Amino acid sequence: MVDTFIAKIPAREFQGIISWINSEPLGMKGLRGKVVLLDFWSYTCVNCLRTLQHVKAWHEKYSKDGLVVIGVHSPEFEFEKGVQNVKKAVERLGIKYPVAVDSDMATWDVYDAQCWPARFMIDKDGFLCYVQFGEGNYAQTEAEIQAQLGISKKMEKEEYSGYMFDQSPEEYAGFAKNSGLGSGLACDKDGCDVYMDTGAHERDVIYPHGQWIQERDYLELKKAPGKISYRFNAREANVVIVPLGSPVKADVFIDEKKIGEVAIDTPRMYTVFRDKSYALRELSLIFNGPVRVYAFTFG
Repeated sequence: MVDTFIAKIPAREFQGIISWINSEPLGMKGLRGKVVLLDFWSYTCVNCLRTLQHVKAWHEKYSKDGLVVIGVHSPEFEFEKGVQNVKKAVERLGIKYPVAVDSDMATWDVYDAQCWPARFMIDKDGFLCYVQFGEGNYAQTEAEIQAQLGISKKMEKEEYSGYMFDQSPEEYAGFAKNSGLGSGLACDKDGCDVYMDTGAHERDVIYPHGQWIQERDYLELKKAPGKISYRFNAREANVVIVPLGSPVKADVFIDEKKIGEVAIDTPRMYTVFRDKSYALRELSLIFNGPVRVYAFTFG
């Protein structure tokens, strides 16, 4: 959704920012005279990461013309609240513009950001002039940047994403947002903490196998090895994973054939499979150490 404002709506001041990365603390009063682009994001959000290449390009292209890009990192998961985790992500992703760490979602709330990513543009007089929720409309956003700066440059080419209408949706592993696990629990005198996967899989359902515990926001592997399977339709599969303690290795299988392995050494989103074409495939991950699995996302 895109909004261009006619009424004069003053930009909100930053609230509750616990740290700034790549910058000293900034305020709206001090930014007067600049065009400001606020990009609300989180570093495990696949939609944010796909948008990031455009945001970085606008910073490089227009900063000398008076554009100030500020990433507002508003976390989706608890581990994303840690300043050091955000700093590592900013460095790994090559982000050079200022990033405000909004771990308590205070600035998110005053802007009513609603979803990741969300972009708010503020004109030189300190008023909101443009809003974009979600991916896409990059050409329109860049045109608005140029209009607010009062300049004209060659526009970047916007590539069509080509998403299929029946692409697998995001699926969360924790019981708060999970639509139901496919595996059954086996119980003994010590309790019910072993999941049994029978091998018959429906698409877009998580099938854990082994000693897992489902918590509110994640599935936690209590004792390795442990396996998770997921039947999906997409070109790319990503998994948000947190290693518990030392780095963990996961063997990656597609349609029961091992295609590689991934080293899980930091809490983040891992791309475990990528191909040029859409197809219905079955992903399996076998972990050799304790982890927390938060979500599956696709592209």
